[in-house]
Parts: sequence; structure tokens; C-alpha cells
Amino acid sequence: MTRRVIQLIVICSMVLAAVSVQAAGFGIYEYSARANALGNSVMAGKADPSSIAVNPAQLTQLEGTQIAIGATGIYPQATVEIDSPASDAGSYDGESSLWTMPHLYVTHALNEQISFGVGVYSRFGLGTEFKSSWPGASDVYKVGIKTVSINPIVGYNVTKNFSIAIGPEIMWFDFDLKKKTGHRRYPGYLDTEMGGDSWGAGFSLGARYQWNDWLSFGASYRSEVTQKVEGDIKMKFAGASILDSDASGKITLPQQIGFGINVKPMDKLSIEVGATWIGWSSYKELKVDYNSRYSPFLKHSNYNDTWRFNIGAEYNLTENWDLRASYVYDESPLNSDSLSYMVPANDRQIIGVGVGWHNANWSVDASYNYLFISDRSGHVEVTDANGIPYTQDCEFKDGDAHLVGITVGYKF
Repeated sequence: MTRRVIQLIVICSMVLAAVSVQAAGFGIYEYSARANALGNSVMAGKADPSSIAVNPAQLTQLEGTQIAIGATGIYPQATVEIDSPASDAGSYDGESSLWTMPHLYVTHALNEQISFGVGVYSRFGLGTEFKSSWPGASDVYKVGIKTVSINPIVGYNVTKNFSIAIGPEIMWFDFDLKKKTGHRRYPGYLDTEMGGDSWGAGFSLGARYQWNDWLSFGASYRSEVTQKVEGDIKMKFAGASILDSDASGKITLPQQIGFGINVKPMDKLSIEVGATWIGWSSYKELKVDYNSRYSPFLKHSNYNDTWRFNIGAEYNLTENWDLRASYVYDESPLNSDSLSYMVPANDRQIIGVGVGWHNANWSVDASYNYLFISDRSGHVEVTDANGIPYTQDCEFKDGDAHLVGITVGYKF
């Protein structure tokens, strides 16, 4: 069985490498179908293997050996409306694509006190694409961020009612960006592509306390993860290579602290409310250094710290069927003074519903979420073909996404 589990982890990691999706900032919170349907309101109540990604202390509730594997499909869309200058005015739709985010969890209860688990999932991702000829191309016309987190966890029941957990998070990070670069030495824009990848490490903590039969509390912490990206940058003019250089950059992905309170007003119904603070202010800028006569690529972000609020309810309809629903309000970290077309978004609201079936060994969960993004007006700095900067007045509007998730689980 161990060999089979290792093979599953490797396969899921390879598939996750293809992940990219538009999110608040570029955080991803779709960890399983059940968690999606509950708006990640799984911090303190009933546990499942995907709880590793939300509150790892939930791991201690799980019996035997359990495996859960699945994916969430996301179909996002958004429009950028440019108001000035007059020659650029008009509406521009981002390219819509279906992104798929797999997940895999394995847990094992060693005894009544100690449990082990590992999760493979994505916490950050971004996929934004416009036509290469659009007026904002000197800022970006295609960008992708992909991550894979491998998160081994050990959980410990300190007392009958209080449990804790800790584990490292090993994260692979990949970055790719395409844009047009204006330069006074060339009679037109240079096609610029930069990209690279890296490995970083952090850790996660969790705690859970069962106050009584109907009330429980949960909390979790995830550390910052610093990624020192190594890659290359290429520039072309009219198809001819102008630059091909090694490049490097650094980005600090945010820490986060989560809380949850779960109540059971009746045996078949549980309701959880929670909040997560995300320290996005660690992301100050995107800077890429390279050895050439050109200045480093620099894009200020100056993100703000944010909160994500959630409420979810789960009702045990029959012995084998569960119904779920949720609502999430997710603040955007974007700074109005440092907007970019890389993330044409704003605050998000998410409504989720789902259903789960389970018997003694198998479980199948399905979810649907509708995400809608508040419109936002602002200014983005771009450059003309000579490299001279100017400001575009713009509005990010009509942003939404449909999310469909499925997770299959098995208990040994």
C-alpha cells in the first residue's frame, strides 16, 4: 500500500504543475469538494482528510488509514474597460479557460494519540491572458503562477478534547510572464518573456478544542514561504533575438492565521463560522534582475493585508447523504496606487452548495461554487513603444467564475 500511496503523490504533484487560476491576489482556497461546498468552514467541526490544508489538528479525528483524491475545475472570466487615452478606449475581455486543480490527501492513525498525514495541493496560482496586441500589453498580456505544496503532518491528542498538529510545507513555485517592452532604440515594442521556478519551505500549525458535544474551536497558522526564483528572460524584435539572459528574482508568499467556531444546534446539523487573516503585505514588488544593458524588470505591488470570512452549514439528510451550503467574503489585497493587469480583480463573494455520499469505506463529495468579483476603477502605468510611461484609466468589471469540484475517498 505504501508504494501505491507514493505513486499517487508523485502523479498528483505532476498534474498540479499545470495549475493556474485567477484568485483574490493569487491565493487559492479550493482544497476539496467538501471544503469548497462549506466555504472552508472545516476548521473546528467534523474532519475529513482535506482538513490538513485548513486546520491540520483535525487530522486526529480520523480513524484508520484514509485516502482522498479529486479536483476542482474553475472557469473564470473578466473584462477590462480602458477609458483613456482616447486611442486605447474600449472593452477588452480576458481569455477564458478551464483550469483544473487536483488534490490528494493520505492520513493514518497510528494509535489513539498520534496521527500522520500528507497533503498535496496548491495554495497560490494565477492565470491571466489577453491578446498580445491589446493596449495593456506593455504591462502584461499573459502571466501564469503555479505552485505545488507537499505538506506532511503529525497530529497529537494532548487530552481527550484538545489536539495539536505541526508539519513542514515544501512548495514548488513557477512563474511565467509575457509582455511588450518599449525601447527608444527600436521602432516598435520588443516581445519579452521571462520565467523561472524555485523550491521554498515553510511550516503549518493547528489546534482544536472540543468544548462539549455541540461546541468546538479550531485555529491554524501557516508561515511565510520565500521563493528565490531562477530562470531566464528573452527579448525579440520582429522575430530576431535581442536578449537571452539568465534572470533571478525573489517573492515572499504570505503567512496566514485562521479561526473557526463550530456549533451543532441539533444532531444532524452543524454550522461553522470562521475568519482567516492573510499577510499579503509581504508582497511588496515583483523584481527580476538579469545581466544586460537593460534595467531590471520592476513592478510595484504594495499589497495590503486582508481578511477572508466564511460561514458553512452541513446537514445529515440520511445515514449516507449530507447536504452543504456556504458563503464567503474574500477581501482583495490590491493597492489602488499600484494596480496591474496581472490581477484584474477586486473583493470576491462566493456562494457554495454541495452534496456528499458515504458508506463504511467509500465517500464521494461534489460541489458547485459561484464566485463574483466587485467592479474596480483605477489607473495602470504602461509605456509607449519608446519606453515612455503613461497612465491608463481603467475599470475591472464583470468578473466571475464557476467552480465544480469532486473528491473520492476510501477508508482502510
